[in-house]
Amino acid sequence: MSNVSLSAAAPAPLRSLAGVPADAFAGIAAAAHLLLPHLERGSRIDAVVLRAAMEHAFGGSDAAGAWDWKTAYDACEAATVLFMRKFGPTIRARAATPAAELSMLGRIAALLPT
Repeated sequence: MSNVSLSAAAPAPLRSLAGVPADAFAGIAAAAHLLLPHLERGSRIDAVVLRAAMEHAFGGSDAAGAWDWKTAYDACEAATVLFMRKFGPTIRARAATPAAELSMLGRIAALLPT
């Protein structure tokens, strides 16, 4: 066991994560919540849907610099996490085998942009 002070072990203030500015997190979360109903319906999230969610969440377009497409894909990943938090236990319970579960997850992944 090492003797590390609590101040040394405390995480640094949240400024960025994987290159995402801290002020973008709220926009990513808002866009993810806008995208979640599409996943719930089994609707494909195409560029039109993704752009609309991002423009609404960030209050501007990518052309105006309000967001970029890397951030849009982060919002898709966040929407997937929200979906799995909501439906993951049901998916696992209904899948008879791990292969069946993987197949269900593959169908969800196919709804997202590449």
